[in-house]
Amino acid sequence: MRWMLFAAGLFVVVSCTTGTGSTPSTPPGQRVIVTLAGSFRPEGDLGDQARQEQRKAIRTAQDAVLAEVPQAQLIRRYDAVPQLALVVDAAALDRLRHSPHVAAVQQDTAQQSG
Repeated sequence: MRWMLFAAGLFVVVSCTTGTGSTPSTPPGQRVIVTLAGSFRPEGDLGDQARQEQRKAIRTAQDAVLAEVPQAQLIRRYDAVPQLALVVDAAALDRLRHSPHVAAVQQDTAQQSG
């Protein structure tokens, strides 16, 4: 009886640790950095009011992109730069590449380890 319980427990552990190669902290899909379309200036070139207005414009543009790809997982929303870090599937990646709100989509290689 103990052997059967041990074997059942071992089966549960093995089934939880094998599979597609992704870990619970790594969502499935591709990590990308999305650069928003529009004209943005370095914050050092802006006064306090203009800096706050630009940050609001960045947030609004980010919201528009996120609304286009609701299946994407948000990794990071940047305040001062017009970018988003996302995990996307193939369909969302294609939608981003054709979005008028997006200037560029790049693979996020900084977070990937070999």
